[in-house]
Amino acid sequence: MYRIFLTGSSGFIGKNIIEILGDRYNFLFPSSKELNLLDSSSVRQYLKKYQPDIIIHTANVGGVRNIIDQPGTLQKNLTMFHNLCAAKEYFNRMIVLGSGAEYDKRRGISLIKESQFGEITPADEYGLSKFTMSQYAEGVDFITHLRLFGVYGKYEDYKIRFISNTICKTLFDLPLTINQNVFFDYLYINDFVKILEYFINNHAKEKFFNVGNGTPVDLLNIASKVISLVDKKLPITVIKKGLGNDYTCNVEKLKKEIISLQFTEFDDTIKDLVVYYKSILTELNKDLFLKDA
Repeated sequence: MYRIFLTGSSGFIGKNIIEILGDRYNFLFPSSKELNLLDSSSVRQYLKKYQPDIIIHTANVGGVRNIIDQPGTLQKNLTMFHNLCAAKEYFNRMIVLGSGAEYDKRRGISLIKESQFGEITPADEYGLSKFTMSQYAEGVDFITHLRLFGVYGKYEDYKIRFISNTICKTLFDLPLTINQNVFFDYLYINDFVKILEYFINNHAKEKFFNVGNGTPVDLLNIASKVISLVDKKLPITVIKKGLGNDYTCNVEKLKKEIISLQFTEFDDTIKDLVVYYKSILTELNKDLFLKDA
């Protein structure tokens, strides 16, 4: 059984990894109070003590939609990353969760391929931090770098994440507002964890992979689908005309690596999330959804 050191275990993705894979691997997932990833000495001592087979690095600062990165985002993300890499003698492999933001979200990112990395350097601190991690990974042989696009599912921040926010508003019978329609690549968290498990158990032929569904879907279509599946009749308002910049990726490289890769039907993922949010609806504050995500 692999011993895996998981950073960012209290986050959306980390929680799902532990919940789904926790009984299959020996996970180490100290809280930020137990281990400060910004402290190089503490990181080295921890890795020397436990010597994991694999590090899955999900911890990061910034990257929240519609929120400007705080000063220091770049430095903190790179410090955490390099503190881990500097203790390479105490682990074998690292799987780093990158981002589509590495391709620079100022432009439309439409079915982008891994080969297009580096065409533009991101201007935002979060995107630049992930971009720089990719550059570092190019020169070493122990990192697999996964560029995630729109991963969604339970435990995400339903106050700002579009799919969960839309489901909650619909359950509360609130009108839906979209600032501007956009095509995204959305990947269900359960599907992502299956992909991650493949990379845990296999040495990939390549180093960099876009990780998404590969099928663009627009926000207006998602909102309409949620309303239909919940069996409600609610208005949808789109403020700006036309389409915003795409945020979608080409996943042929991923499919070539994982021959058996299959994705959960989108409608089924929405149904799963509707059941989940219905189960916790009494715990949610309706007032939080009166402001659009």
